[in-house]
Amino acid sequence: MKYLFSLLFTLILLQACKKNQIQAPVVPVTNNASVKFVNGEPNTTATYQFLLNGQKITGTALAYAGIFPGTVEYAAVQPGQATISITAGTDTTFTPLVQATVNLEAGKRYGVIWSGDMSKDPFVLVENRSQPVDSGYVMAQCVNLIQSNQTIDILSLPDSTVLFAAIPYKGVKDYIKLPYAGTYLVRETGTNITLAKATLSLSQTRNYTWYVRGKKYDTLATSKTKITLDYYTNGYPQAP
Repeated sequence: MKYLFSLLFTLILLQACKKNQIQAPVVPVTNNASVKFVNGEPNTTATYQFLLNGQKITGTALAYAGIFPGTVEYAAVQPGQATISITAGTDTTFTPLVQATVNLEAGKRYGVIWSGDMSKDPFVLVENRSQPVDSGYVMAQCVNLIQSNQTIDILSLPDSTVLFAAIPYKGVKDYIKLPYAGTYLVRETGTNITLAKATLSLSQTRNYTWYVRGKKYDTLATSKTKITLDYYTNGYPQAP
């Protein structure tokens, strides 16, 4: 009995000693907002910590394309107005490089994507859904993070059908139904200039957020800021 009490006390003490970090439940809760934090910085070598209302929420610094709390999971946070900020991944003082205020509604899922742009609106707040979809298909929305002011289209191969048209910088296009696997082109709107090509094989019946990031016209394969099409999962499907 003494051993059990000692063990429980030790566990409680260890939890209490985790300073400057929010304990982030990963199960969506109706009374909370569910949030996923994404490093959409175009530079492959940059790492960042996310802070929510001045408290570090990411366990470790997020590398290129890093996601917190996980591929499928979301952190449950208090709804309402919140201040999001980022710090350099190596900064142990957690001094914000940039911050912005967002409004989070209870019962909704969000992706907070750091764009790598320290000017106005450094984060893109994307409402995520998880709509039921037929076997063999996915639902996808798309965000353009190419720096800067480059409007893009997303096309499917081999027929070059335009799936998402004229997405402005930091713009978001709503969900469409797509086959779970395919090859896609990113093109500058109104031209035949191909900026990136990606072949995706996604989990059937899931919802996804696609995001395109990089520096304008940077298509060099060895570049640290080349344009790429990436994605994250919007959690498990929910009943309507």
